[in-house]
Amino acid sequence: RNNSFTTLQRMQKEIHKFLDNAIEQGVFHKAVVGLIYPNGETCVIAKNVSENAVFDIASLTKVCPTSTIALHYILTKKLDLKAPVSKYLKKINTNYRDEVLVWHLLTHSLDYSVPMSSLKEKSPEEILDFLFNYQFEKRPGTLFNYGNPASILLGLILQEVSGKHLDVLAEEMLFLPLGMNRSGFFPLKKMQKEEIVPTEICAFRNREIQGEVHDESAFVLQKLFPVGSAGMFSTVPDLLRFLKMLLQDGKFEGKQVIASGILEMISKNAFARDISACTALGFELNSEKFMGKCHSPKTFGKTGFTGASLIGDAEKKAGIILLSDFTYPKREKTPARINETRSALADLFFNGI
Repeated sequence: RNNSFTTLQRMQKEIHKFLDNAIEQGVFHKAVVGLIYPNGETCVIAKNVSENAVFDIASLTKVCPTSTIALHYILTKKLDLKAPVSKYLKKINTNYRDEVLVWHLLTHSLDYSVPMSSLKEKSPEEILDFLFNYQFEKRPGTLFNYGNPASILLGLILQEVSGKHLDVLAEEMLFLPLGMNRSGFFPLKKMQKEEIVPTEICAFRNREIQGEVHDESAFVLQKLFPVGSAGMFSTVPDLLRFLKMLLQDGKFEGKQVIASGILEMISKNAFARDISACTALGFELNSEKFMGKCHSPKTFGKTGFTGASLIGDAEKKAGIILLSDFTYPKREKTPARINETRSALADLFFNGI
């Protein structure tokens, strides 16, 4: 492929045009895109907002920081992938109690079949009680069932193993070493409300959500602790640093931030042949739904309900990030339009490098 400067310039122009078009069609009003080229250079494209605008990254929290720290702990032998969750969380009292492993949390292969948003009227203690005493219909590891419960439990395990809340742990292990100085939980503690992009005019809370977590169950649970499934706020420049570190197998600017071996873990299918789904440990893998068609099979990533996505191609050593206000002022009934946008944007990028 011709990787010349003019080719990249042309692609950036196309991305500008693409984002203008998405805004015109009302997919979102504000968006920032970050690109990592195979040579390690980065580029940020912002529409109707500063490139340093802070967004609620929703389920990207599951990977930044939750599963990334968990995988570091596994690689450094502080956490056992094949250990029962009950080893770390003594209150777990589900059926199949001793068969529910850390591995099941990282592969979302537990049969929690109730959406967490349906529990938003409960107290945080009642939500935890629900998760700890849930009765599964199907055996752990027999299906792929993406959702919040696994990441909530994983966050609690990290808290148990480290003795620190997830916000403190993430700050020490990721944000400080990577220079992600506009990232974290509870953003209103360190920045002005105006710097944060609002996510929705919310009927449940009867106000505009700006600077507080959009996800309902995380909003309730945060009264007790920062949650592993949602609640992180970040910017595209900060997330480019995080993604670059992953693409360099845990290294950033010559320093090993996360244990090496992580890139292999997040870029290969964790499931055996008996489950037809494809997922890496802690990350989605090779998912055309939002990654498009022009990436390699070793492409990992994650989406967030608010209109966020992060995609890294382990073979091309390239990646793309989108943060947007897709759910503002009101969420759409399905993620169809944002997924089409994510997918087409990824194709535009990966096809052009």
